[in-house]
Amino acid sequence: MWSNSGTRIDDFILRPLTSLAGHSPVVDGAMEMLSHGSPTYAGFVMAVFWWYWFRQSDPATTQRTHEALLCTMIASAAGLFVARTLALTLPFRLRPRFEPALHLIWPAAPDSLMFVDWSAFPSDHAVMFSALAVGLCFVSLRMGMALLLLAVLFVSLPRVYYGIHYPTDVIAGVAMGALFGYCANAIAVSRRLAGRILLWERRSPRGFQTALFVVTFEFATMFDGVRWAARTAVHLGARMLAGVIAALSGH
Repeated sequence: MWSNSGTRIDDFILRPLTSLAGHSPVVDGAMEMLSHGSPTYAGFVMAVFWWYWFRQSDPATTQRTHEALLCTMIASAAGLFVARTLALTLPFRLRPRFEPALHLIWPAAPDSLMFVDWSAFPSDHAVMFSALAVGLCFVSLRMGMALLLLAVLFVSLPRVYYGIHYPTDVIAGVAMGALFGYCANAIAVSRRLAGRILLWERRSPRGFQTALFVVTFEFATMFDGVRWAARTAVHLGARMLAGVIAALSGH
């Protein structure tokens, strides 16, 4: 397990931030509102994706835009997968709100107990949204940077405020997501991959756009459906394996 007292950066940010809890109705109200904003923000990002996807332009610009958008989605999904893999394989890091050694008083968070056995590092929200924002910079620099700023304010800041993540979890997540978003759009191999995917659109536009809608829906819901299906599959697989072992052992 990591040293859950956090780093100097964590201590520098967490103590003054948590000191505001219960002392400022404006801050408490704002954080309460922002804490429920992740799904809305995710839906907004996907709306931006579709706006640029259907934006009227010359064929060359449209091709580059579609390539960048597809590469960005691939980068974000890959970054999210790597982030979850790291969270499962690196030494467990307890969420800060559950670490008594910090001696901090946290604001109430009704759903926080669901994270008690989830490692805090890195922040998969930060990875996914920063990858999307940096990738969109290749379509519109202003929009991409605006989405990155909004991701920090609407998604990451409340999670730090309520002790779901350390600041360094978010910083590492943003850096990782930005790296994925940049590399996916800067490497020619990824552009060729997007070009091959776009062949499907020309051959079967209805099938392609239906599949793309499903993918963007999963992004908008932070892959809740996929994660639920994966957890269910693992649970059922474990029960079936236990049953087979019991049957073979004669119990």
